[in-house]
Formats: sequence, C-alpha cells, structure tokens
Amino acid sequence: MGDFSDLREHDVAFKIWLPEPVKHALDEISERSDLSVSVFLRQFLAIHCYGLYAFYQMIETTPNLFKDIDLSGIRYSFAMEEPPEGKKRVDTYWVVELGKNVAPIKLWIPKRMKADLKTLAEHVGLTPSNYVREILVSRLLGHGMLPLRPAMFKPFSAPEADIWEADQQVWREVSQEEFHHYHIGEVRTEWVDEDVSQAIAKDV
Repeated sequence: MGDFSDLREHDVAFKIWLPEPVKHALDEISERSDLSVSVFLRQFLAIHCYGLYAFYQMIETTPNLFKDIDLSGIRYSFAMEEPPEGKKRVDTYWVVELGKNVAPIKLWIPKRMKADLKTLAEHVGLTPSNYVREILVSRLLGHGMLPLRPAMFKPFSAPEADIWEADQQVWREVSQEEFHHYHIGEVRTEWVDEDVSQAIAKDV
C-alpha cells in the first residue's frame, strides 16, 4: 500500500460546476449515505484514483481520513470585532454567478489527490474539472448517460463557469434573503462612516 498519510490533509481547493440534475442526485445520495457532500466526493475520488481495495485499507487504518476538518478561523471567518469609533459595519452578500442551471462545487482535497486527478485527466485529453464532471455524471446516473447527455442536459456555453473553475472571480451581489439559497457565497464586510451610511439610507 505504501504511505498515504498525505491524504489526511485536505489542503487544496478543487472547483467544478455540475448540471443541476447531477447536483440534485449528488445531494440525495450524500444524504442517504449519511455523509456530507464533501466527504462523499473525497471518498468517491479516492476510490476512482486508487481503487476500492486501497480505499478500504485506508479507512480501516485511518477511519477519519476523508472526514471534514474544522475550518473555523482557517479559510473563512465572520468579523466579530467592535466597529471603530464613528464607523458602522455594512455587510454585502455575493454569490457565484455561473449562469442558468449550473451548480458550483468547491471541494477541499489532498494535494496529492488533485495532482493524480490532473494526471488521469491528461491521459484522456481533458481538464481536471471536465474529467471529474464526466466521471460524476457516468457514476451517479450511469455510463449510458454520457452518449445522450447533450440531448438530455441541453449543454450551453458557460464561459463564466470556466472562468470560475480557473480561480478567477465571477460574483453577483444579492440580498441577504437570496444569499441562503445559493451553493457558494461570501459575506464582504466594510466599515463606513455612520453619517455616510445614514445619507445613503435617506437617498434610497
């Protein structure tokens, strides 16, 4: 088996957008498996890269190998400090805007796994994101889905999705109410002068 201790660290981000039917299937299967989407996908990708036999050896030796880690204070945080004197905190809500019927997934995986996925993708002439999207479609909905996928999913040009997968920013500002209905989003905070915010409120 060799050493797989480096798979304990989920230290790099992997981005992929999925057709909405595939995202629904992923959510439902994860729920039925009593796993988060992140854990399910890490296990799925580990089996794909290294095989079912290796996967069982891994989880027998390290049961929490693919579990979520505590991200508090590491990759995101909400500012809890008191506002500076004369300043008021203003939050704005932003979501990834990839177009109609496109669901974004941002997954934290081991660096070694991301490199191995890149190698496998290069063997078939695909980008890593396209490669993982294709294996998810075929494994979640059946290999027979791929020949018919253009007709069934009505693919469209999604340049925004390609930009987002390449770690460039594609964001749209939304209301706080809308924010909670999106898969991926962020809260941006700034401090503004209290008298300025009051003037803005009066203008609106």
